[in-house]
Amino acid sequence: MELIETLIILVIACLIGIGNEKTKPKEYYYENRIVTVYKKYQCPIYCEVDHFHYVYYDSTIVEDSQMCINKDKLGKRYYKEDI
Repeated sequence: MELIETLIILVIACLIGIGNEKTKPKEYYYENRIVTVYKKYQCPIYCEVDHFHYVYYDSTIVEDSQMCINKDKLGKRYYKEDI
């Protein structure tokens, strides 16, 4: 019985990890910078913080004052090892 419980816990942990990987924000190269594509939050247009700005490419999701990018210009995915 202990083996079955352990396997169930491992399967649940794997499913949580896969779900987190699919829904977390992802960084991409965009024009001359790196942006974080995230559906739930976008930086305001006037954001001057030195970070990868949170953006999205669907203009129906964001308000006029939030950053929106052209999905066609989105480059390859950025990984921290690229530096």
